[in-house]
Amino acid sequence: MRKVLFLLLAVLCVVGQAFAQSRNLTGKVTDGKDGSPIPGATIQVKGTTRGTATTPDGTFSLQVSANDVLVVSFIGYESKQVPVGPATTLKIALSTDSKSLDEVVVTGYTLEKKTNSTIAASTITGAKVNNISLPDVNQMLQGNAPGLSVSTNSGQPGSKTEVRVRGVGSVSAGTSPLYVLDGIIMSSGDFTQNTPSQDILSSLNPADIENITVLKDAAATALYGSRGSNGVVVITTKTGKKGQSRINFNGKFGFQNLAKSIPMMNATELLQFQREGLANVLNANGTRKYTDADIQKFRPDHLADYNTDWMDLAFRTGKTQSYGINASGGNEKTTFYASGDYFKQDGILIGSSFSRYSGRLNVDHKFNDKFDLSVKMSGSYTDQSSAGQGNSFSSPLMGALVQVPWIPAKDENGNPYIGYVGGQPGSPTWSGVADIPDSWRPTLQGGNFLHTVANNYRKNNNTQTIFNAALGYNIIDGLRLVVKGNAELTNIREKQWTAPNSYDGRNYGGYLYNGASFMGLYTAQQLLTYNFSIKKDHNFRLLAGNEYSYQNRAYSLYAKNGFPGNQLQVPDVGANLFDGSGNESAYAFQGLIGKADYDYKSKYFLSGSFRRDGSSRFRKDSRYGNFYSVGAAWRITEEEFAKNISWLNDLKLRSSYGIMGNAEGLGKYPDFPYRGLYSLSGAYLGETAGFASQPFNPNLSWEKQNLFDIGLDFSVLNRRVYGSIGFYDKRSSALLMELPLSMTTGFEAINMNVGKMMNQGFEISIGGIPVATKNFTWTSDLNFATLRNKVLDLGGQTAIPAGTRQRIEVGKPLGSWYMPVWYGVDPQTGNPLWVGNDGKPTTSYLEAQANRQFVGQALPKITGGWTNKINYKEFDLSVLITFSAGNKAYNSNRANLESDGSNTRNQARDAMDHWQKPGDISDRPKVIFGGAGANAGNQSSTRYLESLDYARVRNVTLGYTLPKKLLTSMKLQSLRVYAQAENLFTLTGYKGWDPDINTNPIPPTSTASPALNNAGSDFYRYPTSRVFTFGVSVGL
Repeated sequence: MRKVLFLLLAVLCVVGQAFAQSRNLTGKVTDGKDGSPIPGATIQVKGTTRGTATTPDGTFSLQVSANDVLVVSFIGYESKQVPVGPATTLKIALSTDSKSLDEVVVTGYTLEKKTNSTIAASTITGAKVNNISLPDVNQMLQGNAPGLSVSTNSGQPGSKTEVRVRGVGSVSAGTSPLYVLDGIIMSSGDFTQNTPSQDILSSLNPADIENITVLKDAAATALYGSRGSNGVVVITTKTGKKGQSRINFNGKFGFQNLAKSIPMMNATELLQFQREGLANVLNANGTRKYTDADIQKFRPDHLADYNTDWMDLAFRTGKTQSYGINASGGNEKTTFYASGDYFKQDGILIGSSFSRYSGRLNVDHKFNDKFDLSVKMSGSYTDQSSAGQGNSFSSPLMGALVQVPWIPAKDENGNPYIGYVGGQPGSPTWSGVADIPDSWRPTLQGGNFLHTVANNYRKNNNTQTIFNAALGYNIIDGLRLVVKGNAELTNIREKQWTAPNSYDGRNYGGYLYNGASFMGLYTAQQLLTYNFSIKKDHNFRLLAGNEYSYQNRAYSLYAKNGFPGNQLQVPDVGANLFDGSGNESAYAFQGLIGKADYDYKSKYFLSGSFRRDGSSRFRKDSRYGNFYSVGAAWRITEEEFAKNISWLNDLKLRSSYGIMGNAEGLGKYPDFPYRGLYSLSGAYLGETAGFASQPFNPNLSWEKQNLFDIGLDFSVLNRRVYGSIGFYDKRSSALLMELPLSMTTGFEAINMNVGKMMNQGFEISIGGIPVATKNFTWTSDLNFATLRNKVLDLGGQTAIPAGTRQRIEVGKPLGSWYMPVWYGVDPQTGNPLWVGNDGKPTTSYLEAQANRQFVGQALPKITGGWTNKINYKEFDLSVLITFSAGNKAYNSNRANLESDGSNTRNQARDAMDHWQKPGDISDRPKVIFGGAGANAGNQSSTRYLESLDYARVRNVTLGYTLPKKLLTSMKLQSLRVYAQAENLFTLTGYKGWDPDINTNPIPPTSTASPALNNAGSDFYRYPTSRVFTFGVSVGL
C-alpha cells in the first residue's frame, strides 16, 4: 500500500511540474520585408504533432514549454526555427524563399533567373508529368502552358501527337516546335514509312524528366535562329544530388476502355430502317418501285434472328502497366542518376499495342576547380502494333461501324469468317438467306476484321540511343567554356504481314512488307559564357558559341508475295518481288551564336541575341541567314515608389522583338527543296527512263518570322496570387509554297518564297493559394490563350484550294471551311434543303455548291487548362481540366452513319430519328434505299460540320503518403500509393468519338493537285480511351 501511495504521489508531482512549465504563447508572423501579416502560416512544435496556423491578421496562440522549438513555415517563404525560452509572446519575421525568387528558366543554351529574364516561357515541372499514364511526352503538355495547343492524331498507343506554339506560321513548311534535350537539338516527329505513325518522342521515359520549358517569344527562340520560329520545347532530365544515395521504385497497373461509344442500330432497327428506305424508292412516274411483297422478300423477318454486335467485337478493355526504378546520389566530386523503365499499353482496339524498354545514366564529375565533365546516356526500344488503317473494311475501326448485324462473325466451330469472297470457302453462308435473291443478300463488306486481326499484323519497332558529353572549363572567375558532343542514333524496323488465307491476301498468295529506316543526328557545340559585374550594380551575362549539326537518313522498303502458307513469314519464301524503294539523304546546319544580357540593380534589364545560320538545304548564294532579337524588362517593384505597396510583391513589365526562320518539312524532297531533281522510275520503249521531277529554283531561302511580344508578370498578397498577362504578334513572310506553272514547262508547280501570314493572341496565366493552413493547402492554376490566325498574302493569288472542303484564302484563317450550307429538311416532303441563290432554300445540291460559303475554321480560337491541387494531411488530390473553343470539324463518320439510306451499311441509332410523314420536323431527311442520287442529303455540307468546343477532366490523381513515423519503422524514405484517371469526363456537343482531334491544317501538295484530306476531318479515326491506373512509389 505504501508503494502505491508513493508511486501516485510521484506521478502527481511530475504532472504538476509539467503543468507548471506549460504555458500559453501568443505571437504574430509577418513578412520580413514590409512587416505585413502572413495569414495561414504553419507553427509546429518541433518533434511533435502539436501545432496551429495564423489567423487572417497573422496572429496565433499555442500551448508550449520553455524547451520547445517552433518551426514556422509558409509557401513562398523560408521556414524558420524559433526557440520558445521564457517568452510569452513572439514576433516572427519570415524571409522570402530565395529559391522561389531565383526560379531558373532553362533555355537550352543558358540558365536564367525568372525574375531577371526578359523572355516569355512556361515551365512544367517533372512532378506534373512523371506519373502520367501516357507514353508520349507531348500528351503530357496539354493544358499546362498558355499558347501551347496539343491535339491527338489517333488513340493508337504510341502514335504521333500534333503540337503548336502560338498558332500556325506556315502553309507548306513545318509547324511543329523544335525539341531540345539536355541542351542539344533532338529529332522529333514520325519516321515510319508504311506502318502506323509513331512519335519518336514516345521513346523518352517521362519519369526521367526534371522539367520542361516552353519558349515562346523572340528573346528566347531567336537564339535557335532558322529553327526557332515554331517555338522551342526544352526538356531537362534528372541529375544526381550529393549526399546519401537514394533508390526509388514506381509501379503501376491499370486498364482503359472506350471513352465514348457511338450507339449503332441492332438487327431489328436496321431491318425497319432499310424496309422504310425500300418503300420510299420511286419510279420516274412517282409510283413505288418495290411492293410490300418485294420488301418482305428482300428483307425478311428472320434476318433479325442474327444480331452481331460488331462494336463489342472490335473494342476491348485494354491493360496498361509500368515499372520503373531509379537510383541517384553522389559526393562532392561525382553525382549520378540511373534509371530503368518498362511500359506496356494494350490499346482499346483489338490488335493494337505499344511497349517501351528504356534506360538512362547521367553522371557529373568535378575534376577540380577548373574542369568538370557531364555525360548523359540513354537507350530505348519500343514496339508498336496496329490493327490496320481506318478506311478499310478489314480494319476493326471501320468494320465496327459499317458491318450489318444480320451476319454472324464466326462459323459453327467458332472460327472467324474470312469475309465476303464471292461464294468461295470462308464466306459466311447460312440457310436464313437462301430465299433472298443474290443481289440483295446481306454480306460481310470486305474482310472480316476478326479474321484479319487473327492472321495479319502491322508492327514497327524503334531502337534509339543518345549519347551526350559536355566538358566544362572555368577559365577565370565568371568566364566558362563548355564543349559538347551529341550523337542520336535511331533504327526503325517495320513489318506488315498479310496471310495467304486472309481476305486481303487471298488473290496474291499473301504479301510481306519489310521496311528499315535509319536516322543519325550528330551535333558539336562550343559555348563561351562570361558573367561579371561592375560596382555591383551593373551586371553582364555574355554568351558566344558555335553549333554544327549533321543528320543523315536512309530508308528501304520491299514487298514480296506468293507465300505457300502462313507459317514462314520471311522474304526468301515469297515467290515474287512486287514492290521496292529506297532513299538516302543528308543535310547540315552551321550556326554562330551570340547573346548579351544586362541589368542595373536587378531593376532594368536589356537583352540581345544574334545567330547566323547556314543550311545545306539551300543554294550557296542563299545558304546563310541572320536572325536576331532584342528584349527589355522593368522590375517595377524595385522602384522606391512601389516598395511601400504592402500587397504587391513582384511586378515586371517585359517586351521583346526578333526575327526567326523556318525551313522544315517542305514538299516531297525536304532536304533538296531548291534543286532540280530527276527520277529514274519511268520507262520508255520498255527501257528504264529518267524524267525531271522538280524544277530548279536557285533563289529559294528561309521563311522568316517577325515576332513582337509584351507581357506583365506579377505576384501579390504575400505571393498568394501570381501570374502573367501577355500579347504577341507573329508575322510570317517569304512562306515556302508550291506555286503552279504552265503545263508547257512539264511541271505542275515550283517551290518559291511567297506569301505572308499573321498569328496574334493573348496569353494569361493566373495562380494562387486560396487556402493554406496547418493540415490543408489548396493551390489553383489557370491558363488560357487566344489565337487569331489570318493569311495575308499568297503570292498574288487570292485563294488556293486545300482539299475538297477547305480553302486557303487571303484575309481568312488557315484551315478555313468552305462548304454548301445546310438549310434543313422540308417538313412536307422530307427532302433535304441547302442554301441556294439569294440565300433561299433549294433542293438542288449543284446550286448549293455554287453558293459555298466560309463557315468556320479548323484552328481553335481559345485553348487552356485549369489545375487544382489539394493537400490534406497525408492525402493529396490533383485535377487537371483542359478546354478548347472556336473551331469546327467535319464529321465524316456521321456522313456515313447517318446517310439517309445512301449506303446499305449499318447506321448510327440516331438515324432512326428522321422524317417519316408530312408535317414532321426533323433535321434528317426521309430514308431512300440506295440514296437520292445527286441530291442526296449526305452530300458534303455544313450538316456534318460540328463545333469542337469542349471541356475535359484530363487527369485526376488521388494519393496517400505514409507518415514519417511509420516510414522510420519500415526503414523507408517515402511510400505513396495513388489512383489516377485520364480523360475521365468530357463536356461537349460534338457527336463524334472525341472533339480533341488534329486540326493542324493540311496544306495542298501543290496548287494544281490539292490534298484530298482536310484538317479537322474525323474519318474512322482511332478513338480516345479512358485510362484508370493504380500505383505505388517507394523511396529507399
